[in-house]
Amino acid sequence: MQEIRTRTVSLSSAQVFFFAFILACAVAAALIGSFPLQLSIITIFLFAGPHNVMEFRYFAARMPVRWGRSRLYYSVGIGGVVVLATAYLMLYFASGNWLWSLESWQLYAAVWNTALILWVGALFYLRGKQRRKDWSLAFPVAFFVAALAWTVPLYWSLALVYLHPFIALWFLERQIRRTKPEWLRAYHFCLASIPIFLIILWSQLSSRPDLSQETDLFWRINQHAGSEILPGISSHVMVATHVFLESIHYFVWLLIIPLVDKRAIPWRLNDVPMFANANGIPKIFAAFLVVSVAIVFVLWLGFTVDYTTTRDIYFAFAIGHVLAEFPFLVKML
Repeated sequence: MQEIRTRTVSLSSAQVFFFAFILACAVAAALIGSFPLQLSIITIFLFAGPHNVMEFRYFAARMPVRWGRSRLYYSVGIGGVVVLATAYLMLYFASGNWLWSLESWQLYAAVWNTALILWVGALFYLRGKQRRKDWSLAFPVAFFVAALAWTVPLYWSLALVYLHPFIALWFLERQIRRTKPEWLRAYHFCLASIPIFLIILWSQLSSRPDLSQETDLFWRINQHAGSEILPGISSHVMVATHVFLESIHYFVWLLIIPLVDKRAIPWRLNDVPMFANANGIPKIFAAFLVVSVAIVFVLWLGFTVDYTTTRDIYFAFAIGHVLAEFPFLVKML
């Protein structure tokens, strides 16, 4: 008798990750392209607060109790976060969102952007010294980028809005290298798919009319996406692009990073040095964590009562978590 053999097809975890990522992006692009304003409101309502808690939890697991030779690095890093965030909030509430000011606040925007760029350059330089490498090139690069920020401050501010979601992807790349190296090739294919989804979105939406600005909330969403900075581009394209990238940002922090790094799972507090180490501050850390979770519920309540005002307040204070990403990201290099 002739033997009949059956062949089973099995997918590796990396392949499952790739197909799940592509499917999620495809669904997100289809929904966001069809309902950009609505999805902007929904995603911020659901995920803005929780993803900040997940970022705090991730950074806490990487903050050593004793800084040792990294004392200068962390001092510059944390000091820069505090100073830059404080200056940002003062300017934001004094000007009514100074980032998009077309006239009087451009000087202040350029000064703040310069301080941000030089601070990041200093972090690269200090990290190079820790690795016994000469990364002094970070300063001329920083000065060049700062010159661009002075030349086109509004375009630079808009670039920060669109580049911020990619920082989460950079974190994920560094984390996969450490804990899931077998996923790295699949992840690079995932990254390559993002421009393809964006091109599809742009091709489908470029001929659409501008989105409604009939309410203050809709105007804010359009403004945040840069519709006043680039009036020649349909706001439908800009808002959809921004929401799509932010959705990936939320997806990475809330799901993928905890999937590839067990230390990022929220309830595994024994992996947090400040909580589990004998020299740690478990009560203070636990209090910070409880307050962070409470703020999420306060945000949800605020969104329910007055979405527009709560959204403005959230995006003002969110600069803190944006700035906090830089020291930890550079430290992973």
